[in-house]
Amino acid sequence: MTVSQAATAESGISFKPLAPTFGAECIGVDFSKPVPESTIDIIRAGMAKYGVLVFRSTQLDDAGHVAFASQFGELDDQTPWMAPGQTYRLGKWTQLADVGNIEIDGKVVQEDSIRHQLNLGNKLFHVDCSYNPRRAGFSLLRAHTLPPKGTGGGTAFADARTAYDDLDAATKEKIANLVLWHSLWHSRRLGAPESELMRRIDPEEHGMARHQLVQRHEPSGRTTLYIAWHAFRVDGWTREESQPLIETLLQHASQDKYTFQVDWENDGDLVMWDNTCVMHRATGGTYQGKYPRDMRRATVLDSSPTAWGLNDQGAERCGLVG
Repeated sequence: MTVSQAATAESGISFKPLAPTFGAECIGVDFSKPVPESTIDIIRAGMAKYGVLVFRSTQLDDAGHVAFASQFGELDDQTPWMAPGQTYRLGKWTQLADVGNIEIDGKVVQEDSIRHQLNLGNKLFHVDCSYNPRRAGFSLLRAHTLPPKGTGGGTAFADARTAYDDLDAATKEKIANLVLWHSLWHSRRLGAPESELMRRIDPEEHGMARHQLVQRHEPSGRTTLYIAWHAFRVDGWTREESQPLIETLLQHASQDKYTFQVDWENDGDLVMWDNTCVMHRATGGTYQGKYPRDMRRATVLDSSPTAWGLNDQGAERCGLVG
């Protein structure tokens, strides 16, 4: 899929590259009314090329966010993470993950809280939902309320396609057929190594998912690494045997030349990325524990031939149990 110059010229939509190999700001989409399918096609083509698209000041509310995301496919929802009778902070919009730092009572999450400890894993490069049997495709993250400028809160991205391209031939041959086990609780432990709660969690007692390490990215036809700090071990290897290779590949793919950071500028900014070819991470900042950063994410389930990896189709997602 390519970005048609004729189609973009006719629609008034343009793409401003943000980094040498990936990422772009998408300009000219009118979010004040339902986005036409012709525009969705242009955005899909932009995603195939750039992997990350930034839309500034969309003015989308929760309903508009869900409606826009739904045009790209079936949405994930937060019900596996909700206890019976739990009141969800975002009300009926369970298709939106509450990934901000605000408690149900409206207070800012404090840095000594369990929720803050759990979220520290998000500061490691990862892809959304690789620990689920059916992985995530696109993620659409929207700033509902940003902290004061200068207090941080950016989101960094890493180009897994170009990182694969630049591997030497011997490494490509070595990893060509490897499968990784992905665990949410593994990355949570890595993100908060000093947490007594995290140390008590054994990832092997919870659900994991298997996905091929080297994959064809269907929309672009390019080969990519499908890796994240969720990666616990290589299938058929012990954790100790797997760790050096996993860490070497993650360090390679997160070099400065493969990364860039999006700085959120306005409430209503929306960033969309393809989890099947880029990694991302939260960069943190001095706002933590002091100022609200209300971020909401719609997650489009992957519908590619490798969406389910080597997992049983229909298997339960990660949640409060499992």
